[in-house]
Amino acid sequence: MTSKPLRLFTLALALASSAIAHADTLDTHGLRLDKVVLVMRHGIRPATDTAALDAGSGKPWPRFAVADGQLTEHGRAATVLLGQWQRGYLKEQGLLAADGCPGAGQVYLLASPAARTRATGKALLDGMFPGCQVPVHHGRASQDRLFHASENGLGALDRQQAEQAMLGAMGGSPQAAHDRYSAALLRMQQVVGVPATCAKGKPCALSEQAWGLKQKGSTVKLSGPLSLGAAMAETIRMEYAEGMPLPQVAFGHATNAAQVAGLMELRSGKYALTQHLPYIARRGASQLLHQVLLALAQADRSLAGGPPPASWLAYVGHDSNIAQLRTLLGFDWKIAEYPQNDAAPGGTLLFERWLDPRDGQRYVSLAYVAQSLDQLRDLSHAAPYRVQFSGPDGKALIPLAQFEQAMAARIDSTATEPQAYADE
Repeated sequence: MTSKPLRLFTLALALASSAIAHADTLDTHGLRLDKVVLVMRHGIRPATDTAALDAGSGKPWPRFAVADGQLTEHGRAATVLLGQWQRGYLKEQGLLAADGCPGAGQVYLLASPAARTRATGKALLDGMFPGCQVPVHHGRASQDRLFHASENGLGALDRQQAEQAMLGAMGGSPQAAHDRYSAALLRMQQVVGVPATCAKGKPCALSEQAWGLKQKGSTVKLSGPLSLGAAMAETIRMEYAEGMPLPQVAFGHATNAAQVAGLMELRSGKYALTQHLPYIARRGASQLLHQVLLALAQADRSLAGGPPPASWLAYVGHDSNIAQLRTLLGFDWKIAEYPQNDAAPGGTLLFERWLDPRDGQRYVSLAYVAQSLDQLRDLSHAAPYRVQFSGPDGKALIPLAQFEQAMAARIDSTATEPQAYADE
């Protein structure tokens, strides 16, 4: 999609600054839900590199029952519950039948090639359609330019622009970022300890490591303690969500969800300096947002280079996808104890298209839906939290054409391409 005139950018900014509303403000009286498109993060997993956490700590980290980066059985069970809730909600709205398997072409799920996202997609479908064996579609990791666009060359970052954006977010220099996050690094260091030995010539303590930026393929990454500290914070969150004994969660330093959230500042900081930056988000998420908009716009047939015309379409990816889309959409949320704008395990951006049968007008509602930490830990059957996005007039239902135009103005057309939906 190409850029639109200035008036559309103005509308997009108005959408971006809209206030947060809750689900009870979504008045759909007289309307019919006729399409759902969602983008979901995978469920609970261990660290993706436990050896790196061990090397940066004074003690070994507790082990999960599955290999690094894989969906846990507890995480699968939590996702099944999310699927059961979603099926019940869609039955109430009349989008899906009361029971049984979906009709041909009615649902479609595309997952990132990673094993944990594919397993999450299967768990979600198992919760929604038990016994139906609805397929999980996915591509090849080396060719995935939907969930990993910038890494695989679509929306590759210009090093100078990326570094300028990241340095600006740091406060002008790595030293400014070091000063800003020094207290949080010290808190994490008190939790994990200091390794007895470390790489030659490098400081062992998390708080003493040098900050910087580095080029990695077609992306620019942080170097230094923030990425490692963010991984530690995320693993602590996953330990609690997994239901590990409390003496093992954060090595006994976090006994409830609020204390876990209090250790997540480094993770929030990493995203503030990377995926939440408009330049990085626009390069990385334009392809995914473009596909979402095509899905919302289509009637009952496929569009060239776009998704199949399913009435329920799901994309299952990663926290980076949620974070980048959040930035493009201009959507802020706060759920339970999670930090502001956090991409929780299993958290979902939910796009709903509503039809007014009286005049044929269509509307879009957008929400962020996630289970709280305690819901995940306890495998609660309670409905997940839902935070509603409000349009420029303060209403949660936005005319489809208005939403399309506003969001299209945020897409970088040089970071989009026809999307293949056949498995590879």
